[in-house]
Amino acid sequence: MDKIYRTKDALKKIGVSRATLYNWFRDKKVRDVARDRNNFRIFTDQDIQRILVYKNTIKHSF
Repeated sequence: MDKIYRTKDALKKIGVSRATLYNWFRDKKVRDVARDRNNFRIFTDQDIQRILVYKNTIKHSF
């Protein structure tokens, strides 16, 4: 079973602010993640990797 991260922990691993990540979700830059029964986002290692790939592509586009 994959390890599950809360948003706070995922943000540390990804290295962006909460606002930036939520903007990426809202603007469909990255696919949103699953939610638990309380409607909180839950991140897997694969979700974090997918978001890091996007972050690295925009970082290198300058």
